[in-house]
Amino acid sequence: MQVETIENFKLKDTILISSLPDMGKVGGLVTQHIAKKISARIAAKIILTDKPWVNHKDGLVELPYDEYKLLVDEKNSIVIFTGENQPQEPGTVFELVNFVIEMVQKWGNIKTIISSGGYMPMQKGNGNEVFGVANNQESLELLKAHNVKLLGEDVKSITWFNGLVLGVAKNKNIGGVGLFGEIYDAELPQHKAAKNIINTIGKLLKLQISTDELEQKIIEKPIEVKKENPGIG
Repeated sequence: MQVETIENFKLKDTILISSLPDMGKVGGLVTQHIAKKISARIAAKIILTDKPWVNHKDGLVELPYDEYKLLVDEKNSIVIFTGENQPQEPGTVFELVNFVIEMVQKWGNIKTIISSGGYMPMQKGNGNEVFGVANNQESLELLKAHNVKLLGEDVKSITWFNGLVLGVAKNKNIGGVGLFGEIYDAELPQHKAAKNIINTIGKLLKLQISTDELEQKIIEKPIEVKKENPGIG
């Protein structure tokens, strides 16, 4: 892991919004869009080269890498963690999650962590639902107070960064919620789910975040996918 610190901050009661692309690329769409709309400044870049292959072009090979960013909105004391891909190896996911949390803690106390992702339920709805999970009772009450439906018992685990960040946060006594938007396709970018999650985040934080750009990219025609089990993360 290579880290380039661009700017340090002193923050208070920070909200960390952290998620990476998953099913329908929802987690990445959410963090990238919020970072853009609140004009967050890049505080650090993280480079990972954990893929067990090389890229080849014109007879030459190179190690592939992924770049991740921590961005800061000082006005609202919000830190965004985002990137283009999930890490390749499970151990690297743990390393990245711990690094992100510890880095942000150096800038100030983390009040809440918000993660996000896509959810393909067995029973398809109208695509407007956002389902939530929490890592402690206080965070659970926050979801209930804002009428966020709780994720059903059909989902037993939430994998990779978007789920793990909530579990690691719990072990560090940091409250957190995961918001998962209903999707109809796991491969195509699900802009509607991202929009719905961002609107929910706006309500939780009492913050106006425009979703007009996402609205314009929404494709309303569902693609029927046969599934025997629900999917998430």
